Amino acid sequence: MFAELEALLFAAALSAIVLLVSAKLLTRLLAVVLAVAVFAVAFIGGSVWQATTSMRAEEFQKFRPIENPINHYVSSTACRACHPQHYASWHASYHRSMTQLANPDSVVGTFDDQPFVLKGKTYRLQRRGDQYWAELDGSDPDGKAIRYWTRLVMTTGSHHQQVYWYSTGDTRVLGQLPIVYLIDEQRWVPRESAFLRPPQETSTSETGRWNTACNQCHATHSRPGFFDEHTMDTQVAELGIACEACHGPAEQHVQANHNPLFRYQQHLAADALDTDQDAPIRNPAKMPHRRSTEVCGQCHGVAWFHNEQDWQKWLQEGLPYRPGDTLADSRYLCQISNSSELPPEVVSRLEQDPMFLANRFWSDGMIRISGREYSGLLNTPCYQQGEMSCLSCHRMHQASDDDRPLDAWRNDQLQREMESDHACLQCHTNIAESITAHTHHAADSSGSRCYNCHMPHTTYGLLKAIRSHQIDSPNATVTAEVGRPNACNLCHLDKTLGWTANQLTEWYDHERPELTENQETISAAVLDLLTGDAGRRALASWHMGWQPAQQASGTTWMTPVLATGLADPYEAVRIITHRRLKELTETELEYDFLAPPEQRDQAIQEIIQDWQRRNARDNQRRGRAVLLDDDGNLEFDELQKLIGQRDNTPLSLAE
Repeated sequence: MFAELEALLFAAALSAIVLLVSAKLLTRLLAVVLAVAVFAVAFIGGSVWQATTSMRAEEFQKFRPIENPINHYVSSTACRACHPQHYASWHASYHRSMTQLANPDSVVGTFDDQPFVLKGKTYRLQRRGDQYWAELDGSDPDGKAIRYWTRLVMTTGSHHQQVYWYSTGDTRVLGQLPIVYLIDEQRWVPRESAFLRPPQETSTSETGRWNTACNQCHATHSRPGFFDEHTMDTQVAELGIACEACHGPAEQHVQANHNPLFRYQQHLAADALDTDQDAPIRNPAKMPHRRSTEVCGQCHGVAWFHNEQDWQKWLQEGLPYRPGDTLADSRYLCQISNSSELPPEVVSRLEQDPMFLANRFWSDGMIRISGREYSGLLNTPCYQQGEMSCLSCHRMHQASDDDRPLDAWRNDQLQREMESDHACLQCHTNIAESITAHTHHAADSSGSRCYNCHMPHTTYGLLKAIRSHQIDSPNATVTAEVGRPNACNLCHLDKTLGWTANQLTEWYDHERPELTENQETISAAVLDLLTGDAGRRALASWHMGWQPAQQASGTTWMTPVLATGLADPYEAVRIITHRRLKELTETELEYDFLAPPEQRDQAIQEIIQDWQRRNARDNQRRGRAVLLDDDGNLEFDELQKLIGQRDNTPLSLAE
């Protein structure tokens, strides 16, 4: 229909030109009348065409979630005029780009129209103007296999990887593209490969997942509008984590500051964001530390609904929490420590998913998945007994005197100096007077950095390790009983748990735990790589590329034990291992983590043989701890024996 309208317009314009040229054959009056008539037709046709195009876009919005700022929300665009600097740093943040409409400004994946195969399924991704489409396998109503095109309408993520959502055609219900784009590798992978999940054959579309789960935290003021699995009227105040997610609905604030003179006076007096003159707007920096932290905790915590009524209300209207409220009023904050006093709704949730807590916490209650930092902070004495909050270290808007590039600031959104010991020494001033007496490491070494010992990378998410946000101290007994790695062995990768226990006993008078023979004689990192559960294997593999660990442990011994991860049953572990090996080896690795097992095994053999030729004689780390004999040769039989002791408990970390 659109092509026919364009042809009609072209014909009308051409006719008008012809009429004007031939005007000398007609009376001047008649020519003008006819020309005006023709141009009127063209104008009307153009209006019809524009209206039809507009209607087409409007009609399409019925098949995806939309932005509709109601309930006193007005969206971040209303903040920009008065707060340009705050708006600019927020706009550059990964919070803002967490969820976006799929368009040329947001899409980072390659859409080159070239078919490719992953796990036996063929995908074809195509850009059509400013739209993005995917050709997938499907079935018709009779169950017959077909190929079909679907339009991608939204994206999630822009930092490490990007997930894509397509319109299902059932109201605003979204499906998830079964492949994910890894930004660093610039390649597509099956969705189950990008997350730490038990091995499985196929991906599902996860239809409706964004509407009823992801949008809780990946958008601002979400209302699922759930009727049934095929009927949802999902609306949000704004896609992504926007101004009002942290400051609350801004309608009254905008109205109060509508007068330009009043705004100017406010700017002269102080930064309007740093005052409490406008009650409807809440500034987390001005709140008590618990309320301030709960603003972050509304997304960065493990929680569930108090009861079925709260759950149903969420499905219809969204969550009632607003910044400044008490977070526990609107949801139950799940922790291992309070699991004996669970409300009925949470008990029911655990009956449906017995691994709910195990897939989120270490067995001693420390959080083990990314994006749940508030749950870690809840158990930190600095928070419980002091005034520590998220804003003690982080800043959601880059300071005006912070000269770091936005790209550097936005990675962790840390305040200046918080990448140093100042983060802790601003409170623990007594330790600042004698760092080495406390750390037993040289003052300028990584072993004297507060966060390396008290916030080690024991949390996993998005194919990497991140720092724990539960302030803690290294403890060999906890590692022996729980399996959670300790800071000492995450840096000294070539040392045993027995070695760590000796150091902690000597330096801090820890009671030495009883350890197994392997824990006394084999590197704790090697044991995690070969015998740990999938999460521990991922963390150990990641740390072999961590610069402080490489400096403390050396690297020449790592390749053969690390290479075993190329055959790990978990695809995420294989991806992490491959990343680390590419950094360690001097030769190009001919390896595909999705290749058949025999090809992956062949790659391991070739890597170990190449390592043996290059590094064995020069290797300075030898002995049972790193599975090398006195001549620097790999103790292959011992390695295979340890792999046979692997913890194969299915693990699905809820990143």
